[in-house]
Amino acid sequence: MSEQDSAARFRFRARYVKHGRLAYLGHLELAHTIERVVRRAALPYAVTQGFSPHMRVGFTSALPVGTASDAEYFDVWLTDYVPADVALRRLSAAAPADMAPVELSYLDLRAPALTAEITRALYRVELTPARGDVDAASVSAALEQVIGQGSIPYVRGRKQKELDLETTLVSADCSPSDEGRIALDLDTRVSNEGSLRPEILIAALDRALCPAHEFEGPIVSSGIQDLYAFRRYSVCRTAQYVEDADGSLLSPLRAGETTSAPISVSSVPSL
Repeated sequence: MSEQDSAARFRFRARYVKHGRLAYLGHLELAHTIERVVRRAALPYAVTQGFSPHMRVGFTSALPVGTASDAEYFDVWLTDYVPADVALRRLSAAAPADMAPVELSYLDLRAPALTAEITRALYRVELTPARGDVDAASVSAALEQVIGQGSIPYVRGRKQKELDLETTLVSADCSPSDEGRIALDLDTRVSNEGSLRPEILIAALDRALCPAHEFEGPIVSSGIQDLYAFRRYSVCRTAQYVEDADGSLLSPLRAGETTSAPISVSSVPSL
């Protein structure tokens, strides 16, 4: 492909899911999979200039390993126009079912990057209690206690970190769910200063619900937390939004030639 042929003339944004076992893909593995899907779909993707040219593609912020999603996005720059419905059909046929693109829209070439304009993310957490005294009421009380502390210290790798709940958590709602589970709905902010990691909040809830247990050291962010109050949990990022100047939440897909496809939603993996 010549430099002239590789020039980006069009740009689309696709929403895709991350379900089932594929929720355990790391961010780099996910990015490489998306690039292979675009190649298999035979779309005329543009490449970067320079010593090591590669596909022009952009992604949303990384999900923790084990977290599923109903609303991930990627941008691809093209050298030639492909109708949105055709591009979506090709991508869907080339992708694993649990990472299927479900919606696609063309954007202005100069539109902001996904990581720059997405500032809100919603999560749904399903908690399965390990004890009979753990219910929606006790989890709500523990949640109030944790939020009242303002922040959660934790360790990731070798670094001491702090999850600032005052800036990253917009709201949290706890309610009974099916089959004795407890649902936790989180509305969070995403920014350059950081974003909320649901598994850290879950680990903090676990500690608040087990005051008699002697925990050693701060919470360790391992992606998959070992808990005492909960037998298992699952996390799904259910939506991502662009927050407008007036506070309204907008879809990352712009108005224009948008197409969508029906999807089969797999069960979210339990951890």
